[in-house]
Parts: sequence; C-alpha cells; structure tokens
Amino acid sequence: MYAPKGLELHTFSGTDVTVIAAPWYNLVLSGQHLVYDNNISYIVINTTKESVVTATTSELILATLFSPVNIITLILLALAISWLVNLRFQNNHEKYALKMLNTKAIELLNSLNLASESGTSKHTQLEQLQFNFQTLTTHITNYTRESEVSIYQDKLTHLIDRHAYIEHLAKQLRLAEMDKFSCALLFIDLDGFKQVNDSFGHSFGDDVLIQVATRLSSVLRHHKISNISPISQLEQNLARLGGDEFSIFINLKDDKDKALEVAQNVLHEIERDFVLGNKLIKISASIGIAVYPDSASTPQALLQMADVAMYRAKTDGRGIFKVYSPEMGKKIRRYHYLLEEMRLAIASSSFHMSFQPIVHVDDCAIDYFEALVRWDHPVEGSITPDEFIPIAEESNLILELGDWIMLESCRQMSAWYNAGMKKVAISVNISGVQLKHYDIYEWVMEKLAKTGLPAKALMLEITESTLIKASNKIIQSLEKLRGEGITIAIDDFGTGFSSLSTLADLPIDVIKLDKLFVGQANDNLKYNEIMHSISELGSKLGLKVVAEGVEELAQFELVKSMGINSVQGYLVSHPESSVNVGHKVLQDNINFMSVTGTGVWNIQQPLK
Repeated sequence: MYAPKGLELHTFSGTDVTVIAAPWYNLVLSGQHLVYDNNISYIVINTTKESVVTATTSELILATLFSPVNIITLILLALAISWLVNLRFQNNHEKYALKMLNTKAIELLNSLNLASESGTSKHTQLEQLQFNFQTLTTHITNYTRESEVSIYQDKLTHLIDRHAYIEHLAKQLRLAEMDKFSCALLFIDLDGFKQVNDSFGHSFGDDVLIQVATRLSSVLRHHKISNISPISQLEQNLARLGGDEFSIFINLKDDKDKALEVAQNVLHEIERDFVLGNKLIKISASIGIAVYPDSASTPQALLQMADVAMYRAKTDGRGIFKVYSPEMGKKIRRYHYLLEEMRLAIASSSFHMSFQPIVHVDDCAIDYFEALVRWDHPVEGSITPDEFIPIAEESNLILELGDWIMLESCRQMSAWYNAGMKKVAISVNISGVQLKHYDIYEWVMEKLAKTGLPAKALMLEITESTLIKASNKIIQSLEKLRGEGITIAIDDFGTGFSSLSTLADLPIDVIKLDKLFVGQANDNLKYNEIMHSISELGSKLGLKVVAEGVEELAQFELVKSMGINSVQGYLVSHPESSVNVGHKVLQDNINFMSVTGTGVWNIQQPLK
C-alpha cells in the first residue's frame, strides 16, 4: 500500500461502507474508487475483506500534487510549454522577418531591373530569399568588375592604365620584399609613332596602338607571365602608361634572364609589319629595363629608372633595349638640372647671340651670317648648344628660346642692313618642334614686321631629317615664305635618310653639306666622290651648295675645285659677337660695302 508521508488514513469496516467507482466525468479521480461518509469523500487506498483503508480526497490530492516529484514534473511541464510557446512565436517572427527581407530584396532587385523570386512562387520564403540573394550577389560582383574596368582600363587598348598599374606594382614589390626575390620592369616606347600620326592621321595611330597592345599581350602569354585580376579579369602585368608608352612587369623568382628574353621578343613583335587598311606600316620600339631592388625600390622610382634606360636606348640608336645603370641616373640628373637652369636663363635673358660668316670661295665676300645662340652659365661657364639645344627641344623650351633668337637675329640684321649690307642675309636655325607648334609662315612674317627686316635678308636653316618628315601643311608654309623672298636651306645634308631625288620636291634654295664630308674628302675617295656628286646635283637643280666645317686651307682649296659656292668654318672665322662683326665689316669695308652691298671677311690663313 502506498500513501504519501504525513497523510492521515481512515479505516472503515468492510461491512459498514459501500465502495463505488468515481464518476466518468471526474477527470481528476478517474480510475479511483471512493467511499462517502457524512458527505465527505474518501479515496480508497487499500481494501481487504475486513476493512477499507482510505484517505480524504482533498488531502490525498493536495499531498500528491505537492510531492517533490510532481512539483518537479509540473515545473518541467511548465518550462516545456513555455519553450513550445516561445518556439512557435520565434517561428512566426522568423517567417515574418523572412517575408520582410524578401519584400525588401524584391524591391531592390526591381529597382535594378533584375529578375526576382516573388511571394507567389511555390518555393518557401527561405528558398525565395536564397534565390534573390544569389541574384543580388551576382549583380554586385558584375557591377564591381565593370566599375574596376571602367575606372582602371585604358579605353583605347583595353589594358590597365598607369594608376592601376602602379597599385599592382606596389603589391608585387611588397611580395618581392617579403620573399626576397627580384623582379623587373620594361618601359616600352614606340619609335616612329609620331610620324605615323602626322602622315596618316590619329585614327591610324590608334589602330597601331591597339595592335601593339594585342602583340604585347601575346608576348605575356608566350612567356607565361600573365597575372589576371580575379575581379576585373584584366591583365595586371601589362599597362599602357599613356601616349605610345607601355610597360610590362616580370617576376624574376624562377629565371633571372627572363626580362632580357621578354624584351627581345617585344622588339621582334613590334618590328613586324602593321597592316592598316591597304597600307603596311613599319615602326620599332626602344625599351628600358629597371630591376628591383638593384635599380629602385618603389613603383614610381622603378618606372622612372626604366624610363631613363629607355631614353638611353633611343639615344644609342633605337630599336634596342638597355638595362638601367647608375651612370644613366647621373645623365638624367644633369638633364633636369640644365632644364631648370635654362628656365632661369630665359627668364633673366642670360643667352646671347654670336654670328659666323659664310663667304664666297672666289673673293671671300660675305654671303650671309649664321645666327648662333650661346649660353654662359654663371657657375659652369660656357655650355655648348650640343648639350642644351636637345634639352630645349625635348621640353618645348625651344619655343620660348626660339622666339627670342628669331627676334634678336632679325633685329641685328636689320641694323646691319640699314648700315649698308643690302646683299647679306641672316640665317636662323628652325627646329622641328617650332615647325610643329607654329604656323611658321605667320610666325616668321610677324618677326620681320616687328624688326623691319626685308624678307630677302632672312634665311631659315632646317635639318635634313626634320625637313624630310615635314607634313604637307609645313611644306606649303615654307613655299609661301619662299614666295615672300625668304631663303630656305637644308642643314647637315648627307647625315639623314633622304634620297637625292627628294631634293627636287623640297622647298629649298641652299644645301649645306655636313662637315663630315669636308673632313674626310681629302683622305677618303668615297667622300670625295659624294661631294662631287652633290655639287653637280646642286648646280643642275639651281641650288647653292655651302660646305660646312672648313678648318684647313687644303679643305678650302678642295671645296673650291669642286665648284662649291660658299664655305663656313673656323678657317674663315669663329662665331663672333655683333660688336666684332661691326668692327670687321662696317669699319674696314665701308667703301666696298656701299658699292657691293656686302663686305669682305679676311680669312685667318692666307690663300695660295
């Protein structure tokens, strides 16, 4: 018999009480037997033939309910019910949240004109959200890639631009520093590209750049040095830096000579014919190579050193590659130093003019003077034109300096002309940069008008290489100047790449034979024969031939025997200041000059 502890039991005689089953509708006492006595109900706990053991119903129920086991059971039951209620609430909340997220995702996708999985679909909210999220992720990935392409890609060649390339270099150099390996940079500049633009137009030039980009990409694939961005899908080891400049980055971890092999391959690829419509174009490339960490340790410095090496390649003949060395760095520092000093010299009028006479071989009468600019630096002394003129041309300072040279030359010649030198001209050198940037006809005529110098008293000297590459517009402008009475001379003839037949088509009046021929003619029969041929050709074409660099009496006699008209060189005179010219010509030859319109220049060695 079981009864909770502390429970009071009541025993009845088996014959005095009647035991009945609890009614069916009483769920609490269902299955129990009851005894009623004096309106009090008792639950039967045990029954024998003689007695019935009972407990008061209310006491038994309370004792049972408040037993430790039942209390724990009730608590657990309450907790379970609470957890189930909370779980149901969370499920409802999550469904609502999923629904709201889907609604927001659908709104976002609709605003982007993207397909979405709507609530009318048979899929669950979670499946719909997964679909919409995947669609949005794909769109963001594509948008990021397109944005990077739009920002960093060169629009013409579809290579990465300078900015993206420098970012890539910075990452690669950090890796090289950590892993202690070398890498190299190729700086590629096209030779002859400007002539393509000038001759065929910029659309042809653009086509050349596109084809160059394609060929360089094939070089990277061939040497297995590609590095494709996982986001933009652009090649990161090849860039167009601007204009006709390109660069290739090479990891040298596995092969120290890889940069040289790639450079040689690039030269070969660029030298192949470019097909543009029905035309075949030939160009070449000059390449500078800088190595990390030997040459430099930052992207900008590495590019600069490779650029320096590229300029050395151009200087040494073009169509080749050069590896940067410290000696090249000294040259670039000298370049920038002189560039800044030249700016100051132009601003402070520190240049001055000298004048070298060109005389007739028969009587040494002055034919014309060549105006030559000179620079006396306050610290370095005299700096030769051979050093500072190329820097002025590369930096376009020749435009400002050339303005002063032309104005000063015309002003001085105007004074001499008014003093009696009516048949003497002043010769001024014109660079290709000036021809490109100026309307040469308007520019020259403006200087003549400003100084009052007659057009017939001016000669323009243009180098052979510049004149051969001049555009039709420039040629027409030179023809107009000749029509005004200005003389056009082709300078340093014989050093360029023109054929003699082109002389008939060029707007020239004078051929200035380069001093190389004069210096070699007495010792080398071939040079002697070339001089003879040019002299005869000049005579047949009605062109005056001037021999430059005559420094010895034997050279003077040789030139004279060939029928060459005029000579220039140290035998006749070094360049002189305007004061010395005035003293030697105006004072000593005033009577002769008043009759002839020129003067006699006594050469420094007596003639036989």
